[in-house]
Amino acid sequence: MTLYRQLLITMLFLFTVLFLTAYFALFNSTRDYLAEQQYTNVVNTATSLGLALTPYLETSDKVGAESVINAVFDGGFYRRVRLDLLAADDHILRENLNYPLSVPEWFVGLGLFKTVSYEAVLTSGWLQLGKLYIEGHPNQAYHELWNGMSRLASWFLFFFVIAWISLIISLRYLLKPLFMIRYQAKEIERHHFGKTIPLPPTRELRDVVSAINNMSAKLEVQFNDQAKEVERLRQKAFFDETSGLGNRSYFVSQVSSWITEGIRSAVILVSVDILDKIYQEEGFSSRDDMVRVIAERLRKICHRYHEFALSRISAKEYALLLPENDGDNLKILGNEINQTISELVVNPVEGDDFSVVGASILYEGATVSNLLASADNALNKARMESLGTVVVEQQALSSELGRLAWKKMLEDDIRNDQLLFSSQSVQIFNGSTYHRELFTAIKRDDSHFNAGEFINIIEQFNLGAEFDKHIIDKALEKLEEDISLKLAVNLTQQSCHSEIFWHQLSFTLAKHSSAAERLFLEIPESIFAHGKLPLEDHLAKLNVKWGIDHFGRHFDILGKLARLRPVYVKIDHAYTNQILEPDYDDAFLAAVCRAAHNIGAIVIATRVENMAQLDTLSRLHMDAYQGFVSPIESLT
Repeated sequence: MTLYRQLLITMLFLFTVLFLTAYFALFNSTRDYLAEQQYTNVVNTATSLGLALTPYLETSDKVGAESVINAVFDGGFYRRVRLDLLAADDHILRENLNYPLSVPEWFVGLGLFKTVSYEAVLTSGWLQLGKLYIEGHPNQAYHELWNGMSRLASWFLFFFVIAWISLIISLRYLLKPLFMIRYQAKEIERHHFGKTIPLPPTRELRDVVSAINNMSAKLEVQFNDQAKEVERLRQKAFFDETSGLGNRSYFVSQVSSWITEGIRSAVILVSVDILDKIYQEEGFSSRDDMVRVIAERLRKICHRYHEFALSRISAKEYALLLPENDGDNLKILGNEINQTISELVVNPVEGDDFSVVGASILYEGATVSNLLASADNALNKARMESLGTVVVEQQALSSELGRLAWKKMLEDDIRNDQLLFSSQSVQIFNGSTYHRELFTAIKRDDSHFNAGEFINIIEQFNLGAEFDKHIIDKALEKLEEDISLKLAVNLTQQSCHSEIFWHQLSFTLAKHSSAAERLFLEIPESIFAHGKLPLEDHLAKLNVKWGIDHFGRHFDILGKLARLRPVYVKIDHAYTNQILEPDYDDAFLAAVCRAAHNIGAIVIATRVENMAQLDTLSRLHMDAYQGFVSPIESLT
């Protein structure tokens, strides 16, 4: 129970005790007063009635005595009046056993008033004329007591409610700093730093709030410093300082990761031969300026694609990894790159080739070295034959299908609910299952296509929102069928940028609130790589857990973790597939784990293929793993 409720209940209890004590004290005093008043009234009536009856008794006038008794009896509240005529051996009796009053029977049944009576002997000198007996009626006392105490209880209850409301408002105001301290402590526990609490006027709480604010600020500085240190380690290993792009090691790791995922892609090498001439004529400074400008132009070209990797792999060569496997499109892109670079040259000489482009499309069974060698051969051919751009097209994945055929097949499968579903567990190192990632595939005749082979088509033809909506609907169905299941669904780039998709998703999750609690959304890291997006606001409003997929592909993303607050991050395979190599430096991975843990996020290693990798990763403070060590199970 909260302190607020404890104080409220305690004070209300004390108010109640005080009210009841005061009420019963007044109740008893009023009852005693009414009882005493009733007795006094009976005695006074007996005395005055006796004096009035004496003249009639001396003359034995029974009729006159009876008239006096009737007048007194009718004008007062008496149960019985009896006059015994001693001389005549007769009596006069008046009784009222039923006295109708608006008093509950249970109240009368409490027996609060005893019967009040008085007896007097009427004399004339030494002669006894009669005996007078008067008994008061208690119903009048009950009536007075009931009305008086009812009005008093109403007033007490009215002021009690006013006091109660005032107490609630006052406690909320006085304890507001304490509520804020509690909230801030919860935020710090969840590794959310940086928010400050306004200093309250209460002296004792001011010191506590000031200490909390200072601690939160220091923790935020510590986290930011740690994130910068991680980025420094990463840049040291994978960053080219001159161009601001990744280096050769970074590019090789990304190509390896894409090959493993089966993404339909191509490696493009761009050799900017004019850089040698600029160096010879104008020196290092001018050449480096041109290197940076070219890097920026290539980055803008790459931003057309939902995923890409861009690096500078030698003094005059750039390498691009793009989700494109159409030879004609690659030739157009290569010519555009050459044209863009030629526009940067001041005073160009007609006929000179300022740059050449060679591209190699990912093919079945390709390796990193084979792809780079093939692209390098295409680059040399373009240079020697002055072709500008050469594309090496080998047997591409599913090359028998054109883009329009892919589009029709995807639309038909979504519309007819023919997609195949499977899942792979994400295992925590303690042996429990964190969740299962949902995989999607298409089957045509004897061919089986996984998502990596058609995700580019989905993005190109803007089918992402429709595709993701269908997948989430199916995932929610599976979650409702199995209450022990937890599923993670990957979102496409188009969905992440679609306002309509997020509005539809909010309604869908509201309809399946119980299942939505066990749904996880995986957002590609590239979504967050370029500034703040409305997506972050949508994620904050949804009652759903989410994580970042392919974490580590883009530079400077670590500094945004504190703002994004994902539940988990999945380390890109490019950083884990080389972990068993003798010269592998695991300092970056260990630093990433510490940075993620500082914001309360779980770190998941992906594509773990054997127990040796698993053992090494467990020593790097990873929380969970996913890969071929856990079999893929069908959900269809």
